[in-house]
Amino acid sequence: MLRFQRFASTYSQRQVLRRYPVGATIHGYEVQRVMPVPEFKLSAVHLVHSQTGSEHLHIDREDSNNVFSIGFKTNPPDCTGVPHILEHTTLCGSYKYPVRDPFFKMLNRSLANFMNAMTGPDYTFYPFSTTNKADFENLMSVYLDATLNPLLKPEDFYQEGWRLEHSQVEDPESDIVFKGVVYNEMKGQVSNANYYFWIKFQDSIYPSLNNSGGDPKKITDLQYHELVDFHQRNYHPSNSKTFTYGNIPLDSTLKRLNEQFIGYGKRKSSKRPLLPIELGKDVEANFHGQVDPMLPPDRQLKTSMTWICGSPRDTYETFLLKVLGSLLMDGHSSVVYQRLIESGIGLDFSVNSGVESNTSVNFLTIGVQGASDVSKFRRTVDEIFTDVLKKPFDRQKVEAILQQLELGKKDHKSNFGLQLLYSLLPGWTNEVDPFEGLQFDETLQRLREDYETKGDRLFYDLINKYVIDKPCFKYSMQGSEDFSKNLEEEEKKRLQAKLSHLDENDKEVIYRRGLLLQEKQNLKEDLTCLPSLKISDISRNGDSFPVDKLSPVITSRITDTNGITYIRAKRKLNDSIPAELYPYLTLFADSLTSLGTSTEDYSEIEDAMKLHTGGISTHIDVTTDPVTLRPHLYFKFDGWSLNSKTDHIFDIWKKLLVDTDFRKHSDKLKILVRSLASSNTSAVAESGHSFARGYAGAHYSATKAIGESLNGIEQLQLITRLSNTLDDEQAFQTNLVDKLIELKEHVIRSENLEFFVTTDSHPSAEQVQTQISKFVETLPRGATHGGLEAAQYPLLPMRAGISNTLIDFPFQVHYAASVLPGASYTHVDGAHLQVLASLLTFKHLHREVREKGGAYGGGATYSALDGLFSFYSYRDPHPLQSLETFSKSASYVLNNARWTKADLDEAKMTIFQQVDAPISRKSEGITNFYSNVTDAMRQARREQLLDTSLSDVQNVTEKYLLNKHPANAVVGPIIDGKTTEAGWQVEQL
Repeated sequence: MLRFQRFASTYSQRQVLRRYPVGATIHGYEVQRVMPVPEFKLSAVHLVHSQTGSEHLHIDREDSNNVFSIGFKTNPPDCTGVPHILEHTTLCGSYKYPVRDPFFKMLNRSLANFMNAMTGPDYTFYPFSTTNKADFENLMSVYLDATLNPLLKPEDFYQEGWRLEHSQVEDPESDIVFKGVVYNEMKGQVSNANYYFWIKFQDSIYPSLNNSGGDPKKITDLQYHELVDFHQRNYHPSNSKTFTYGNIPLDSTLKRLNEQFIGYGKRKSSKRPLLPIELGKDVEANFHGQVDPMLPPDRQLKTSMTWICGSPRDTYETFLLKVLGSLLMDGHSSVVYQRLIESGIGLDFSVNSGVESNTSVNFLTIGVQGASDVSKFRRTVDEIFTDVLKKPFDRQKVEAILQQLELGKKDHKSNFGLQLLYSLLPGWTNEVDPFEGLQFDETLQRLREDYETKGDRLFYDLINKYVIDKPCFKYSMQGSEDFSKNLEEEEKKRLQAKLSHLDENDKEVIYRRGLLLQEKQNLKEDLTCLPSLKISDISRNGDSFPVDKLSPVITSRITDTNGITYIRAKRKLNDSIPAELYPYLTLFADSLTSLGTSTEDYSEIEDAMKLHTGGISTHIDVTTDPVTLRPHLYFKFDGWSLNSKTDHIFDIWKKLLVDTDFRKHSDKLKILVRSLASSNTSAVAESGHSFARGYAGAHYSATKAIGESLNGIEQLQLITRLSNTLDDEQAFQTNLVDKLIELKEHVIRSENLEFFVTTDSHPSAEQVQTQISKFVETLPRGATHGGLEAAQYPLLPMRAGISNTLIDFPFQVHYAASVLPGASYTHVDGAHLQVLASLLTFKHLHREVREKGGAYGGGATYSALDGLFSFYSYRDPHPLQSLETFSKSASYVLNNARWTKADLDEAKMTIFQQVDAPISRKSEGITNFYSNVTDAMRQARREQLLDTSLSDVQNVTEKYLLNKHPANAVVGPIIDGKTTEAGWQVEQL
């Protein structure tokens, strides 16, 4: 069936003004202000609850993807992570819903496309989004009761926060250790070099914020009564801000909120915005941090300089600061990039670089990672600002930034409501008027007028006001080989200090408490108190987006794009690439948008890109055939712009694809390699489970084997090797530049090209069709281009050899994965396996891996396209224990699980949350183009999922999981005496 158009083409704000006149009282709320925002086709309504003083912001818009959030100002009193642990424990049961973890259980009783809870520096909020009205009401009820009436049981604090417990719960002779979900989560965060750099930066310049997430060293000081007290002081309607977005009538929401708040009085809020240190003079802070194994020893330094630049409450000046930050730091043509990164002073910008306005002050920070010399860095930054004041900004660069802002406003986003919430809430909790944040056109017009009048003085005044001869916060972190060892030793000493105060009675309490917690975790609960949608709420027919074939190789989708055209292109590379060049494909694609041509530097091309388009990208992708499971390797490139500017996309494509000169710009290629190396470790720390799944999957999937070469651990190893040998010029030219030049001959050709055009009219589509024809003529063609014969190269094979691998990373926790082969997308077993993965996650693995094992996350997933069944754990203190749990899952399903029809329906509900999630306009109809999955295939699979029975689940468990031999991978530090045993291999970077 055709998707109902979620966003009406016309929208009347008058109706909102009539419904919510200023001064009116609606269900205990008084309307304070109403503001139409025509540029976003919405109206904002600001209300205050008369009895409690709670503020509510409603964004009325014809969008069925409705959003709700309740948030609280939660200034952290210390670094024990009490706001973060409270965020977890509020979701472990409430008076109306007295079951263990109703939040998690609602994940499979709902069709919400987003559910979460988040702890910010000085606020905590609980958002969700859904297109179903009944679902909206159900989730709102659960969220409100969870936050205002949580049970906050001691065992929930011990499970989610921290506890002392025997390593083997049932063995009182086993070691007593620290456990807890948040405790292990934050140990994992500390292992992330970027996070640790950021949090020590915040601790130093903004000590009053403390560490809301929690420092593992301090988390174990938090007591249960302190958690309860923090909730009583902070989670009160008077300290709350609620938010709604979409087309569900506001009246019903206010009625529900008033019913929830009516029993509370008004408190005088003492939650004033917190302030950073006073910079009466330059302040310097230096720390040691994690060594990055992908960088050479002389590049283990991160450093930055920060200036305090007024308050976010001045929204216009904050906007100017962000434009100034873009002028200084965004892109290859920016002065800071050229003077710091291209010069080699740093390898990439540090994570705190840019303009930060999410607290009560604005920060302007310039920083680098992989620094070579702190003194030179600081001297150069000072020189940059001095020089900037002497040389005018390029007016086209200013215009390009404004054009990007304008285009971003036009670009349709399926999660616009959530993005709006994220942009407004941090300031709103720190006394920034959210209405000012919505006045996009007015702010932009004011900037245009001021720039026309004042010119560069508009930005010079900011630099003089906040930077020149002003106090600066200078911050550095040096990588230390002893960092991980010191963390381990500190934890051992802290644990020993706790244990030294225990007598035999205390130890007996710990033992009994561990058994009691395990008993509660194993308890079969009555979940009938929780609201739920029905499986009948899922339509049997999926959405369909008609497309047109403009030619055999050009497909178009006509939809409401707000005057924008999106053009996607792909070229199939199967049998075209020699095996030895596969690892270099990703670097080849990245190079095209980093180097330049024989006549133009990339900075010039990038300036034109920003001025005329919304963006252009090039990348390599590998997908799996939905029928045969055979890999399809593609070179893909895309771009988008206003309908009237699509010719610029093709001009830039031609420069990037045909004219890029790898030899001339080899110095920039070195910069790219070093930049990639400097960011890879943090990428693994954030998504180690994905890297583990990819590595293990390469044993059973040719697609994953290629993916490993392109984007996995093998790619990281290549980047590390290249980064460490860049000083050998001859080797660099031979081992990299020559290979990229050769790849260009294989990849950039006119044969096998296909295009997908999304625009808002047939004339626009036809215009692009003509431009495509002209563009293709500019590409190399013919089987012997560049002297290459039309050779047939086989695709990379699946990985052979040992299937138990530990990838050694200097983290405090691990990420584990176990992978088995399944069935293709079109095979009915694939649908049954996907339902099985959902059942295992929600009915077994969450309890075993997270609640009992203490991992931050874990579960099972079935990749429908790749045909792989995967188990995973995330920030896991016991990865081998998790692997053991995974290996016993088939036996559990066949012998112990007592799943019901209701459990089955909930598993399907979870799957359809994503299947039926709203999509952006540019994504309509593109599944077949990118994945070779037709509407008929999607519909057939939809029906297979809906028709899956419990016996189907049992059958695929026995067929694909029972007594099979998975490939296992663990990312993290070596586990002494375990991963060094026979049967395991260790990979080093």
